[in-house]
Amino acid sequence: MSLKTTTNQVSTKTDILLEVGTNEVEVFEFNIAGQHYGVNVAKVNQIIQRDQLKITRADCPPNGVLGSITFRGKPTMTIDLRSILGIYEEEPDSSRALMLVTQFNDQTVAFAIDGAERIHRVSWERFEPISSSFAQENPYVNGIIRLEDRLVLILDLEYILTLINPKLGMVVDSQKINKIEQEFKPRDHIKILFAEDSAMIRKMVFNQLNEVGFTNIELATNGKEALDKVRAAHEDSKATGKPFNEYYDLILTDIEMPVMDGLTFCKNVKQDLKVDTPLIVFSSLINDQMIAKCKAVGANGWGTKPKVNLIVDIIDRLIVNGEEDIADLLN
Repeated sequence: MSLKTTTNQVSTKTDILLEVGTNEVEVFEFNIAGQHYGVNVAKVNQIIQRDQLKITRADCPPNGVLGSITFRGKPTMTIDLRSILGIYEEEPDSSRALMLVTQFNDQTVAFAIDGAERIHRVSWERFEPISSSFAQENPYVNGIIRLEDRLVLILDLEYILTLINPKLGMVVDSQKINKIEQEFKPRDHIKILFAEDSAMIRKMVFNQLNEVGFTNIELATNGKEALDKVRAAHEDSKATGKPFNEYYDLILTDIEMPVMDGLTFCKNVKQDLKVDTPLIVFSSLINDQMIAKCKAVGANGWGTKPKVNLIVDIIDRLIVNGEEDIADLLN
């Protein structure tokens, strides 16, 4: 299904790949009962007419789960966003009803939507985090983009997935964590800068890293805040002659963040400031194309949410053990 793209410059996927680090994001806008919602295009796998699909209903499914469809030969969980969002108005126009098939957190999940609008290419600076009061009433929304005469609510698909099945969200393999803890490697001297806009994920990753001994962690809520910290350390390093690793041994960053995204942050750190401290991208968007983008901006490694154990392994190999080759962890 083709959609109209509204950007200052119409781009192909190749163009977007080459232009990585521009602090822009493509947002797919769709509607549910007249309200406009959006998701990052990087999470969109395919858009299919709903009447072309057979939904196999589940017995006693969790709230919001319709059942499953067969997508590329595999059963794929199907979620009714109307039910999740508490919308119980008349049924959508069947001629416009679609299934939005997404890929994130190493999961393929389909979402039933009422209709597609268009794709917008916008700067992350236009992404407005929601207020705490709005978040209490709309926990499924993690930001707003103002477009022309309307607001587009950006859905937090990771939160929705975790709500339906906590095992599919930010979970940690406790057996692996216990094994890591039993190795008794000193980790409290490792200085980490961690940039993540989601308070829930920020706290969860922080706690899990603390549990295995990484207790020296500085937090940032977006790429701009993290870049300010790195730039200040870089300037002080030049002024005092102290090596940069006395400020940070490793930088860990999400990709999707307001004000400045993680790839733009990485590009600034690696290509502009030329900081050689290892920088790891930790995101729900990791796939072959995103790995190419991570490489393009100079990232030293990447891991897909929710694999916190993988991040621990990467940090141990790079910093604790001083290894340079972590290719086997990144495949």
